[in-house]
Amino acid sequence: MIAAYYNLKVLSDDLKAANKIKVGAKIPRYDCTDFSGNYEGVEPFINPKGMFKLSLMECKEFVKTDKRRMAEFALIGGKNLNFSSLFTEDGSNIYYGYPNGKPFLKDGRKNPLFQYRNDLYLFVIDKDFTQIEILVLPNQKGYALELAQSFTDGDFEEDFNKLKSNAKTFFFYGCL
Repeated sequence: MIAAYYNLKVLSDDLKAANKIKVGAKIPRYDCTDFSGNYEGVEPFINPKGMFKLSLMECKEFVKTDKRRMAEFALIGGKNLNFSSLFTEDGSNIYYGYPNGKPFLKDGRKNPLFQYRNDLYLFVIDKDFTQIEILVLPNQKGYALELAQSFTDGDFEEDFNKLKSNAKTFFFYGCL
């Protein structure tokens, strides 16, 4: 059921400088260091250097919608492309989300994630917001609440640990 795992971290200032990444940015940048499995839906978020990076933003900063529907956070890639909004039901560190389901973006560009609109993402965020782990579950968007609860209850623990232990380097930033 889980197609891929991605581990994104906030890099140290030294690693950022060594990789020519802006140091001191106001919006936290998360870089993928490890992954297992394969998911083509991340390709629009890989920069020319081969880095898969996302920025975490509070939705209230840029989303105009009913407060009852609004996610707490969103992960944004380059070119203002939304990877996913992050929803939580219980205030835990487990979030769920999915790609934008509209065929076109607000600026008129074709949505590169449209074909993945039914996929589900589960996010595990550490308490300090320095690491985000992403699990990709293709075609499971309709079961978001149930699967997020199952993950919280430990039903995916064995699969999750196996994906983490089999993870390979996504991009080598130097010593982490």
